[in-house]
Amino acid sequence: MAEPGKLGSVINCLLILTLLASYSGKTSVEDMDKETQNISSWLATANMVGDAWIRDVVPNKYAEQTLKRATQELGKEKEKIEKIKLSKDVTERDQSLLLAEVLQLANKTEEISRDVVQKNRSAVQQKLGELAAEKLMLKLKRHQP
Repeated sequence: MAEPGKLGSVINCLLILTLLASYSGKTSVEDMDKETQNISSWLATANMVGDAWIRDVVPNKYAEQTLKRATQELGKEKEKIEKIKLSKDVTERDQSLLLAEVLQLANKTEEISRDVVQKNRSAVQQKLGELAAEKLMLKLKRHQP
């Protein structure tokens, strides 16, 4: 059996390690900014692929699969945003607005994927314009005080 002093030291050490493991060192704002950057990256991917598909530079299947993947990844980003702990810098309203925006962007990306399947280039072009506008709004919203 361990000595009482050693057991206490081991328990203290484990507690400190647990606390360190649970603290990422990031703030809620940094977490939100990171997820917003990831979202922007997937939107850029969707835009590039959609634009290349319109110009007939990439095959239908590649465009469709890439857009589906972008939709899935946007869904994952939504889940990550839901898990961000709120703070005085990130309110429930901030989180809810970003979640609604991500859901809208994921839906738009999914629509573009369906339009690719239907070979509807004009619909893809229109929705890419909408996606670009929404991406700009996302960027502007994140930089408001």
